[in-house]
Amino acid sequence: MAILYLDCSTGVSGDMLLASLAHALEEIQGKDKGFQHLEQELLRLGLTGFRLDWVQKKVGGIMTWHVDVVQTEDQPLRTYSNLIDIIEQSSIAGESARRAQLAVTLLGEAEAKVHGVGLEDVHFHEIGAVDTIVDIVGSMVLLDALQVEFVVYSPVDLGSGFIQCEHGRMPVPAPACAELAQGLTTFGSDCGMERATPTGLVVLRTIVDECGSMPIGSILGVGYGSGGRSCDEQPTYVRAFILESVAVEVPDRG
Repeated sequence: MAILYLDCSTGVSGDMLLASLAHALEEIQGKDKGFQHLEQELLRLGLTGFRLDWVQKKVGGIMTWHVDVVQTEDQPLRTYSNLIDIIEQSSIAGESARRAQLAVTLLGEAEAKVHGVGLEDVHFHEIGAVDTIVDIVGSMVLLDALQVEFVVYSPVDLGSGFIQCEHGRMPVPAPACAELAQGLTTFGSDCGMERATPTGLVVLRTIVDECGSMPIGSILGVGYGSGGRSCDEQPTYVRAFILESVAVEVPDRG
């Protein structure tokens, strides 16, 4: 059985997860397989006006991968229903589509609750609709390509301090993150920055089976995904370990 272990001890974001999973697939299947597979699968969304820019980024002396979702055309203001429609009308199918729709719904419900509006009135302006759907759908198709049957994650660093956003200055975790972190095992470090984003948290909520330490198994590959604010001063990245579980025989002590 293949197991995915996500090390989120320095935080989690959509781009960190996307890059770490693509890199892990690359490690297992060979050069360019992970990145090319992702880009080919995202074409099935039928969504235009963006591209993926991949760069290697050294963070705290560790080489990671970072992905930017770059808009190449002006994008309309999209609602929750718009994002669901994009997934439903695409050729993304099966478990990837189901998980992606669930994640978008959880994200929309969190935004609606914290802002006191109906789900259909949620606009994805602040988190970016194109970034959001690419990070969510991309993570789901990569998970499917990795053929993992069980997902374990470490406790997630939410960070600390304050952030400036569309609605003003807010404490970390911001309200949407606090809502989406419910049910996950988390902690707050004294880093003075936000280390978990709504998209990263909602992907975790959708795909993980349990929280804990790395399971017993044989490591097949490790992917490293950093974020836009990852740097030597703030060495943040997600590590995606792909393990093949092994049977452990308990010695007879009789």
